[in-house]
Amino acid sequence: MRGLVDKLKPIFALSGRASRLDYWRTQARLALATALVLTLTVLATQAGGWLGAVPCLLFLPVLAAGIAVAVRRLHDRGKTAWWMLIFAAGPYALSGMARLAYEDGATAAVLIGLVMALAAMGLSLWAWIELGFLRGALGENRYGAEPARR
Repeated sequence: MRGLVDKLKPIFALSGRASRLDYWRTQARLALATALVLTLTVLATQAGGWLGAVPCLLFLPVLAAGIAVAVRRLHDRGKTAWWMLIFAAGPYALSGMARLAYEDGATAAVLIGLVMALAAMGLSLWAWIELGFLRGALGENRYGAEPARR
């Protein structure tokens, strides 16, 4: 059991840095885990209705691992973990405000809603580029040593 804990510990660590390769490898593994959990949830729901909530709880560690690797990737870029709040909540907040503007129906409100929706897409794209494609800081930074660039 101790060996398993030692292997899982780096996956959920919020400290340190993650290279682009580590980030994408983790994202691929999390995508497979999400597909597995979704399949288990659907099968359990079909088998027993409310039983679908049981495997659905497995989404929590998958979500935690995704947040952890994104935080470590931000650290590699020299940014604080607070950027995750902007990258995660920002698009949802902008999309919600856009939806409210659309519901108003006035031409000006619809245009404002369109601008907000485009800003939400832009922020999501920026997060994707920032986390997945831009090179990390060279050398050691305040979050630790440079990760191995394989």
